[in-house]
Amino acid sequence: MFIYIKSFLAVLIVGIAHFFYCQFFVTDFNSSNFLVSYLSQAVLTFLILLGLIQIEKNAKEQLGYVFLGLTSAKVIASYLILTQFLFLTQPIPKEVKINFFVIFLIFLCLDAYFVIRLLNKK
Repeated sequence: MFIYIKSFLAVLIVGIAHFFYCQFFVTDFNSSNFLVSYLSQAVLTFLILLGLIQIEKNAKEQLGYVFLGLTSAKVIASYLILTQFLFLTQPIPKEVKINFFVIFLIFLCLDAYFVIRLLNKK
């Protein structure tokens, strides 16, 4: 359980640093879109983690397949969030797309880290 708290704190620190970077260096920075991106990715990662923990208890040999399926579902959900909630304005600045992609990669790395920890647990 301690590893999850450490991971949450690490993502929080990276998120705060990313927020302040964007606040000062990105010209068309929208903090509400930024927060929606982070919160949606955090919720999706939390749901994936819960699913992986349940699969690890019941059928550890299927954990990799479940991870691939849940990650694919996360990509689809992220695309829907991206198109339905974040990018409603006509001109989409390049920095907004890059920020969303960076946030997605941060949480994808966290997902991969959790599945590696679960697979290597004895």
